[in-house]
Amino acid sequence: MQPYHFSLKGAYDFAGQMNADLQRRAQKYFREQDTLKDSFQSVSDFERHRDQVKSSLLESIGGLPKEKTPLNARVTGTIDDSTFTIEKVLFESLPNYLVSALCYVPKGLTAKAPAVIFVCGHSGEGKAYPRYQQVCRDLASNGFMVLAIDPIGQGERLQYIKDGEDTQKSCTVEHTHAGFQFLLQGGSVARHFIWDGIRAVDYLCERPEVDNARIGITGNSGGGTQTSLLMLCEPRLAAAVPGTFITSLEEMMLAGFPQDMEQIVYKAMERGPDHDDFMTGIAPRPALLGAVSYDSFPIEGAIRTYERAQKMYKLYNQPENIGLVNDPSPHCYSDGLRQAAVNWFKQHLKNEPPDFVTSNPETLEAAELNVTASRNVLMDYPESRSIFDLIQDFSQKNATPQNQSPEQLRAELAKVLGVDQAGNRDDAIHPRITPIEHDGYKGERIWFFSAPRIMVGGVLFFPKDADAKVLSTAIVTFENGTADLPENMETVELLLQQGKAVYVFDPRGIGAVSPRVVSAYEAASGKAPVFNSEYKMGSDAAMLGISTMGLRVFDILRAFDYLQSRSDIGNIELHGNGHAATWSYLAAALEENISGVTCKDMLLSYRQLCQTRFYNHERFNLQIMAWGLLQCGDLEDFRVCIEPRSIQLISSRDGENQIIEAKF
Repeated sequence: MQPYHFSLKGAYDFAGQMNADLQRRAQKYFREQDTLKDSFQSVSDFERHRDQVKSSLLESIGGLPKEKTPLNARVTGTIDDSTFTIEKVLFESLPNYLVSALCYVPKGLTAKAPAVIFVCGHSGEGKAYPRYQQVCRDLASNGFMVLAIDPIGQGERLQYIKDGEDTQKSCTVEHTHAGFQFLLQGGSVARHFIWDGIRAVDYLCERPEVDNARIGITGNSGGGTQTSLLMLCEPRLAAAVPGTFITSLEEMMLAGFPQDMEQIVYKAMERGPDHDDFMTGIAPRPALLGAVSYDSFPIEGAIRTYERAQKMYKLYNQPENIGLVNDPSPHCYSDGLRQAAVNWFKQHLKNEPPDFVTSNPETLEAAELNVTASRNVLMDYPESRSIFDLIQDFSQKNATPQNQSPEQLRAELAKVLGVDQAGNRDDAIHPRITPIEHDGYKGERIWFFSAPRIMVGGVLFFPKDADAKVLSTAIVTFENGTADLPENMETVELLLQQGKAVYVFDPRGIGAVSPRVVSAYEAASGKAPVFNSEYKMGSDAAMLGISTMGLRVFDILRAFDYLQSRSDIGNIELHGNGHAATWSYLAAALEENISGVTCKDMLLSYRQLCQTRFYNHERFNLQIMAWGLLQCGDLEDFRVCIEPRSIQLISSRDGENQIIEAKF
């Protein structure tokens, strides 16, 4: 049998269409934001916008914890250095939820001192990473108290230890593992990065040495992300230096570097925050954009963001309070960036000349800086809480609404998935059809546009000796589309022998219409189990307020629309395998005229996945996820939208991808 994709060669650039569609959607929002921000004529115009952006951010992350509980801070040890002391600190950002930190205290303080929070980038060593130590040491040597905190999944805060081993192997993977579970429930793991930073400010405010009116923050890469988020969410910050993160959403979308889940803000492309919103988050207080020239975060976006931020600071008549440093360096907290940050804080928090010249400060071995004996807070304090416990708390506060009618569920499901934004089901379909024959079965290769510039298609087989009208037709979607057809012809033939026509279908990005690689990590290594092209496009879709799953569900509905328009096709049912089983199930829930659905190897429950600490994130990821889906319902809840039509579940899967016998 001739491979299906051969028939598409030259017909359309299907390999670029899915990513191009996301970019077109984003461009609309980017230009709308340009127009809006260019219209600001006063401080009140800008601050009204900033308030809206902050509100949108808080909604997207699921809000912040309501209560500031006692920090119960304690010092587990000290290190005496020449000009400062390093205190090894633990505090509780939430009850029994521990944050490991190092507090650098300058010697000889005679008055309250300014302080800087250092938030770490994506280094497994966290606060002990040598370049991060150098920033802290230079600041402390210049009279600043410095609090360096370990983020979730880094340093001494690995959250997924099992039998003494780190199951996630990477901090970015760990952030994303937790992030998927928050996303399904209408939140983000970023809420706890932000909350840890807010409680770090609280800790400094409780220190008698600190001048509470002179607290700054800095960090680079993932620490630049945290700095940026806190610039919008923490009003007590007096100055900030976000490093090697700030560019623009538009440039970052085109750059092809997937970011982990605390960096993905739902609907950010539509309503913000964009990166200039971060840079102006503390305006008119001083903010320095720390960039490096040879970064994966494009410098072009950083320059444009700085120029836009300048306009907002000029509304306050304080343009001197916004700055840009562009160090000729690759992605890191470089020496030049470190020197610029120290001088920024000297100038704006100490009213001193920016005359510091850095050298190459000596650093300590990570083991010397351990706050805990085992170098892990959960191992030293096994009764303490983990991010997984906080996910369970979040689940309880965001329970699925009960007793919704099928009509209400369908409307809400279409909205959550983004099906209602995917295209127009009333648009005419103009199919391209090529007759074929395979092992005595007559058929057709069919492709068409499900939405403008989105080509989909597949292979339609007819049963032998079929009448003019086939009474029943199955739309079959394999996880890899028609690419899976050779090893699944037996499944197709069983359906044909039952007298059914079979349309093996490829929604966008699957099978014959698979996309080219758009993840730099996947392009570099040939594979990327987590941060691959599907993840990149899924993240971009989330920032657009839709989902790639919803777009594929829409395509299946358009395949149904096309077949239903034909006079030789009867009742239409759906069959799906793996991820495609989920898409098919949800399509059946949305379309009442689909006669039934058969799902093989489908995840049975999103709730159960969110209750599984060590779920299989390589298997269950953004291909079958949408922000806030569980706020609408779980797969079992959508059953009422399908019944009394047939639902068949075969080899259903739990969150660890194990076959389970449980049914709805």
